[in-house]
Amino acid sequence: MAKRYTRTEFLARLRAQITQGRPLVMAGAGNGITARCMERGGVDAIGVYTSSYLNAQGHGPLAAMLPIVDANELVYTMGQREVLRQVREVPVVAGLAGVDPLRDMRLFLEDCRRIGFSGVHNFPSVGWLDGEFRRNLEASDLGMEHEVSLLLMAREMDMLTVACAFNEADCERLMRDATPDIFVFHAGLGRAVSGNGRGTDLGEAAARSQRHYAIARRIKPDIILLAQGAALANPEDVQYFLDHTDCHGVQLGCTIDPIAIERPVEERAAAYKAVHFPTTGRPGI
Repeated sequence: MAKRYTRTEFLARLRAQITQGRPLVMAGAGNGITARCMERGGVDAIGVYTSSYLNAQGHGPLAAMLPIVDANELVYTMGQREVLRQVREVPVVAGLAGVDPLRDMRLFLEDCRRIGFSGVHNFPSVGWLDGEFRRNLEASDLGMEHEVSLLLMAREMDMLTVACAFNEADCERLMRDATPDIFVFHAGLGRAVSGNGRGTDLGEAAARSQRHYAIARRIKPDIILLAQGAALANPEDVQYFLDHTDCHGVQLGCTIDPIAIERPVEERAAAYKAVHFPTTGRPGI
């Protein structure tokens, strides 16, 4: 079973990596075997998200924003039955929907902590939504205030908190009201993932991220900053972010699970299919 860390212990592990000059990698695992491989590969934290589960089923990350599954129940169950059972030393973070009117979130967080989660991340988030729909959510008591409350409750329970934002207003609000330990700016979908050819390119994503990092650091100078977004399609893209922004590392989703799995599985299946009968022939069936 995964080791549960206090907030102080979790932060100490992360800051030690930064001090040693090693950028952080936080990765979302869609099942137990992926989590086990991530730990062997040396990631610093593993996240359990609805999006990771749906990615592992072959669907895109936007599926996590639709009413397809009970996001919090899925994360709790997948964490308990699969991910937490396969991980030993790496801290595991629960990606939770703060806007959940059908749960007592304090009791739910206590359960998440009890089974082994060491941190909480506000994802899926209403922050990914905008326009009239977002305004109506906020007016209907289904807005960002619940994500702030979620992170504050997790902090009270000695869990590390990860705040994700998609725009400057939410960045400011989360940093001031929730005072998270880690801030993640989601710079948008890459062109390959957006499906319409209008995704965010690498340079644009880095520039937008840096503007939000500046806001976060102005409010909390010791904040740990992570980059996220489908423009980060490979390690070279992450290096670009490290060279052009103040980020301390990256939070990875679909670019590591399942995209990194597809090609090896495809090639291995093709290799097995390439075997052949002996040249001397074989009797018919």
